[in-house]
Amino acid sequence: MTENPRSQANPLPRVARTPFYYGWVVLVVAALASFVSGPGQTFTFSVFQDSFIEDLNLSSTAISTLYLFGSLTAAGMIIFIGRSLDKYGPRRMVVFSVICLGLGALWLSRVNSSWQLFIGFAIMRTMGQGALSLIPATVVSVWFIRKRPIALALMALGGAIAGGIYPFYGATLIEAVGWRSAWVAIAITGWVLLIVPAIVFIRTSPESIGLLPDGDSPETSKKSTSKTSRDESPELSWTSKQAARSRVLWLLIFAGSAQSLVGTGVAFQQVSILTSKDLTIGAAAGVFGIMAPAAIAGQFLGGYLASRIPVRYLIAGGQAGLVVAMIMLLGTNELWQAYAYGVVLGTIQGFLMNMNQVVWPTYFGRKHLGSIRGVANFGTMTAAAIGPLPLALSVDMTGSYTIGLIAYMMLPPLCGVAALLAGKPGRPPSRVRLRTS
Repeated sequence: MTENPRSQANPLPRVARTPFYYGWVVLVVAALASFVSGPGQTFTFSVFQDSFIEDLNLSSTAISTLYLFGSLTAAGMIIFIGRSLDKYGPRRMVVFSVICLGLGALWLSRVNSSWQLFIGFAIMRTMGQGALSLIPATVVSVWFIRKRPIALALMALGGAIAGGIYPFYGATLIEAVGWRSAWVAIAITGWVLLIVPAIVFIRTSPESIGLLPDGDSPETSKKSTSKTSRDESPELSWTSKQAARSRVLWLLIFAGSAQSLVGTGVAFQQVSILTSKDLTIGAAAGVFGIMAPAAIAGQFLGGYLASRIPVRYLIAGGQAGLVVAMIMLLGTNELWQAYAYGVVLGTIQGFLMNMNQVVWPTYFGRKHLGSIRGVANFGTMTAAAIGPLPLALSVDMTGSYTIGLIAYMMLPPLCGVAALLAGKPGRPPSRVRLRTS
């Protein structure tokens, strides 16, 4: 049988024959997945909180508690999501996750009791904050090495834009069709936006279609490898068991906890905090609109610096920004101060989000990244679940958020120390050593 001359000239599969590196196509779909995660994020639930209180006859404390346990359930599930990502690949997992996210939104449209609300929170947090945050970042980290920090910043545009659009989208739907129908519309929106692009365009890795990371040729890959510093080898390869037995993993998980805990805690209570300082509800909600573009700027700042400065130093330095933001929030009494606080917190959140994406492939490689990030995300999602609690306790016990905000300031310096103690990326221990340990 005669072979096609085109196949002999170009043995790559058709999907890889784009005039540019196919990884950029995967990145666009990953950014879309990050955007579609919005319904499972705290900024969307904040819009529906009053509707839950009024229609379900639940207190704010009860809803916060259900949200806490729903988020903790999601934190436990993310370990299995990470393992499944390594086993089944990103295309199947993205489709599965967005289908489940939509089903979770449909479930929320029909809840009538606290246990039903808990199940809805658990599904949405598992698939939104969990799976559709972990999978896009992991697949982009697999497709890019040298350009990884900037690629992750571009991917994160989806999540940052979601933070500005979904609260407004949800509020508009609530006013137009009611909160229950709003969840139905949100479910359909996610399915329409993501299912087909994920099926058509996502591929597991550049190697799976005959390419190299970053679109390098074999000659370019050899040159870039030879120029890589001894301290920051990009192609380390740890297994999840090796990583779990290393103190480095746990130090880095703790180092990333402040950004999750403080960011989620403040987002959940931000409107309440600012209205307690005599700002209107509209002005308080408007701060979220300021934070979204600031987070984008922070993402790109992180992407630029991560290619020049070791990531552990950037994580450590970023903790100071969280402390500054809490000081500014404590001192906020006027609208311009609230906006200034929003710029600072949004920028540092975006910056640390990028760092907390870059750090895992930098330290542990690409081969088992899904499983390793599943464990890591368990830690950060647990921190996020606990985040609103200090502020809730503070206002219940003292009538003010001040003590809770001061408590938030204690964590970032400890996280900065943990990042520095993680040291330089290194190779995993030998298998012989693992067997005898």
